[in-house]
Amino acid sequence: MMKLQATISLCLVAYATCATTLIRSKRQTSNEVATRIVAVAKSKPELLSTAVSQADPGLLRVALTDADPKLLEVALTQAIPELLGTALTKGVNGDNLRVALTKARPDTLATALTKLMLTFCLLLLLKPILIFLQLL
Repeated sequence: MMKLQATISLCLVAYATCATTLIRSKRQTSNEVATRIVAVAKSKPELLSTAVSQADPGLLRVALTDADPKLLEVALTQAIPELLGTALTKGVNGDNLRVALTKARPDTLATALTKLMLTFCLLLLLKPILIFLQLL
């Protein structure tokens, strides 16, 4: 009986140890570290707050994992908060967001997030931004 209890205890400890090891996330890439530094150190507080509070978790993951840090900095320092919130809400295609945050020129992304008519972007979400970026 004592051996059985010791074996069960050992199994539980081993399980707990392995489970916490498996739960830990993988190492972050240098790009992921860079995007997080931009988000914390360089963003405007109101834009970071908008991004975190309004974003769909999957889209926020795309922004913090795949984005070019320079483009993420543009989005988190120059965007109109409503446009940034719209770009990160449910229903937006993550692939479109990935293209906007990896392939755009910084000045083009800034124009798309600051000077386009708000209602136009709200109605069509990211499609006009992507079309605009692809034409340049």
